[in-house]
Amino acid sequence: MKKRIALWVMCLAMGTVFYGCSAPEPEESTDTGAASEETAETERYEGNAEDYKAALLIPGSLGDKSFFDASYQAVGLLEEEYGMDVDYVECGTDASKYYPAYVDLCQGGYDLILTVSSNGDDALIQIAEEYPDQKFISLDGELDDIPSNVYIIAPKNNEMSYLAGAVAALKAQELGDKTIGFVGGMDIPGINEFLVGYIEGAQQIMPDIQVQSSYVGSFTDTAKGKENGLLLYNSGISVVFTAAGQSGIGVLDAAVQTGNYVIGVDSDQAEALKDSQPEMANVVITSAIKNIPENALHIVQKAMDGEVNYGKKEYYGLKEGAVGLAENEFYQKLMSEEDRQTISDLKEKVMNGEVELTETMGLSTEELSEIRDKVRP
Repeated sequence: MKKRIALWVMCLAMGTVFYGCSAPEPEESTDTGAASEETAETERYEGNAEDYKAALLIPGSLGDKSFFDASYQAVGLLEEEYGMDVDYVECGTDASKYYPAYVDLCQGGYDLILTVSSNGDDALIQIAEEYPDQKFISLDGELDDIPSNVYIIAPKNNEMSYLAGAVAALKAQELGDKTIGFVGGMDIPGINEFLVGYIEGAQQIMPDIQVQSSYVGSFTDTAKGKENGLLLYNSGISVVFTAAGQSGIGVLDAAVQTGNYVIGVDSDQAEALKDSQPEMANVVITSAIKNIPENALHIVQKAMDGEVNYGKKEYYGLKEGAVGLAENEFYQKLMSEEDRQTISDLKEKVMNGEVELTETMGLSTEELSEIRDKVRP
């Protein structure tokens, strides 16, 4: 605990529910082509799990009730399941602080350093090259040029967003609407993966559905998120999917104010809010979830067993239990039994390969614009 506090204070000084699933295995090991030609040699950890030293660097801020909070839950799950003491550093949004934090961790004698998000990719590449014997795992990353001592878990965002789109369309259909909304944190490829999957899932239910999208320009601006949400709701849209991190809390606030609905992202947002802000929880139909804590539990075990494919990126989706939907009390209340069965059937089809989703990796700006413009109101 002292070390954890010291790391946290260090980062400040420099300027600064989850959805249960079985342990995931990647559908296939994917070499991006840009990855290092050689992977780092791995050895089985022969000590006790409680003596294994792991740390998590969070290149963002806790309290978003979404992505970074879900990432932090990995700390508690690893401690609970393996008895290990996992340190963490919360570094905020200033990217200049990530590299010094990595240096401090690399000098701390950790067997494994975990991180999340593409926010810290530049620092991760630099530190991995400077400390070639240190092992790193990103629990949710987009990096393509992967150092030989780094492993990337890449969740299939379009699969969980496909289900979110189907939920949105079913709810809109129930309400007599033909348009749904989307609020992204930024207009970047990683967020547009969510949008493309969302559009395709909605079209599965209602082929002529329209989707109005907007971007906050930040993952931490709740006021701007609320402004974006209000613009969509006041235009007559009743259901909005938000993939905007902490900015998405503003969209939830807008839904409460206007009496409409939201689909959350990354963690079970209704579950996270039901005690502190029940009025928000009550408007969250479901959440498209990345099972980051469970993924961390699985991959750390593989690291201890010497079975991680360092130097590569591997994709995890619905089939592996790495992403999904929150099927909580709010989902049960806000979606009819028939509609829930429709979603369950679609999930099975995705897992069985019966649904062909657009491959979002490498999607050009022009291709994305075409997809987005075709469904604009």
